[in-house]
Amino acid sequence: MSMERTVIVVRTTPPGDDENEWNHWYENTHIAARLEIPGFLLIRRFQLSSGLPATFSLDGPRYLAVYEVENPSVLASDPYLKLTKSEAEKPEDSFEARTRSHPDNSRGIFRQIFPEQDYSRPSNADYLLAVGHVDVPQDVLDEYHAWYNTEHIPSYLQIPGVLNARRFAISSLPSGATSRSGPHGSDYIALYDLENDGVFQSQAFVERSTTPWSTRVREWTWKRRRMNNSYKCIYSSDS
Repeated sequence: MSMERTVIVVRTTPPGDDENEWNHWYENTHIAARLEIPGFLLIRRFQLSSGLPATFSLDGPRYLAVYEVENPSVLASDPYLKLTKSEAEKPEDSFEARTRSHPDNSRGIFRQIFPEQDYSRPSNADYLLAVGHVDVPQDVLDEYHAWYNTEHIPSYLQIPGVLNARRFAISSLPSGATSRSGPHGSDYIALYDLENDGVFQSQAFVERSTTPWSTRVREWTWKRRRMNNSYKCIYSSDS
């Protein structure tokens, strides 16, 4: 895998009634500016879907964006810093300022921790399952990672329609502070590319979600979830 494959994950709620105009701005101005910067590989946007059973899903922002970045140095580059500086100077009534200041807005910069392979988006990845946890106790962290990497993800990848799965850990800002922000921010996230969100209705999903080890891990992660949602892809920069 290339040096510290990085993603920026942003969860947002439209900052007003002009949702169609906001979506157009997001894809044609906000995202387009980042695609001009060397090192931004792929940007996708998603909207909440209803496929995940209510017993699993959480309330939260309706939109999610995933920015695939070659490595963290891209976010310290002159072009990116110049862009973010200019965006921070936008007037209060701009989409940029209104989106950033929305109380639901949550984001983080994450480094890929599993698997070690580079990522290539499956061509039929029309949906995404996104799961995030915060403040996992230090004394169970090793088991948390072992469960994810050796049982949970390998078993989910056997479910028809689950195409890929990756895990990420939150990164720090140059100041040393965490990049996690907002009420729905996470320390660890898992992103699963899906062919469709009907996979959640399958017996294979039910069986692989209720193993003894899964039940044990959820005893200390269930209340620490900040994201547990299925999404439909509405934009991909490589399409």
